[in-house]
Amino acid sequence: MNDIFNTYAKRKYVSNQTRFNLPTQRSQHSEAYAYLIKSLGLTATIQDEFTQKLVAWFNHARTVNYKENTMLEDFINNNGTLPHHFNSYK
Repeated sequence: MNDIFNTYAKRKYVSNQTRFNLPTQRSQHSEAYAYLIKSLGLTATIQDEFTQKLVAWFNHARTVNYKENTMLEDFINNNGTLPHHFNSYK
């Protein structure tokens, strides 16, 4: 996941998409990712709520498609943005 969300702009974009469109919950993945981001010096504090959004988006993005591409593939192929509206992916 850290390779996919490798810039602040990408993490912010995904966090905003999740805030408006997906439920989040604390999990082992979100906690581990929060500690990883802090250990890499990307944040000064443990931000579990923030990583909950990234994990929720990542899990959702792997399962929904727009035509033949998943949301995750479109995000990667378009340098951290989606070419289609979030709700277009089914």
